[in-house]
Amino acid sequence: MLLNNIVRNIAQIPGWRTNRKIVVIESDDWGSIRMSSSNAYNSLLKSGIRVDKDFYNRFDALESMEDLTALFDTLRRFKDKNGNHPVITANTIVANPDFEKIAQSNFTTYHYELFTKTLLDYYGSTSTISTWKEGMDAGIFRPQFHGREHVNVAMWMKALRNNHQELLLAFKHKVFGIPVNNPGVKRGNYMAAFDV
Repeated sequence: MLLNNIVRNIAQIPGWRTNRKIVVIESDDWGSIRMSSSNAYNSLLKSGIRVDKDFYNRFDALESMEDLTALFDTLRRFKDKNGNHPVITANTIVANPDFEKIAQSNFTTYHYELFTKTLLDYYGSTSTISTWKEGMDAGIFRPQFHGREHVNVAMWMKALRNNHQELLLAFKHKVFGIPVNNPGVKRGNYMAAFDV
């Protein structure tokens, strides 16, 4: 790990340089399901799944129109010396598991849905998606590709097929990023899409 960090830092030496003071606002995992609802959170916690120990499970959910509007209003209150508003780079996960189709396949086949469909299902209107576009058009919100989905599909599906009770309960609540005690899972959950 240390050697990888050293090599990565050395590779950056010939990169772009400036004496200007620059603030970068970059935020991960837009569009990805973390906790589907407060009801899901409370139910999982009541069942003994320690979602309260994970920062993301406690505080992260799909962004709503209200969340985006509050963020964009805040960004519009500030300008740099050239009159430019701050810009947030939103590292975006573009798909989530399609829980219904996965269940219909009896956990034998993975299916996904685009995050725009997930947002539509959660909020019942296109207002959140329209607000994304408004922020993009205003030049204050720049989504960039971060990954298709934020789950290790092969490991997660195998655990579901093997009747992992906590994951099955979370699945019923349309949640996949719960903490698990499994020696084969490096990060303590199934969120790392490319962990081998």
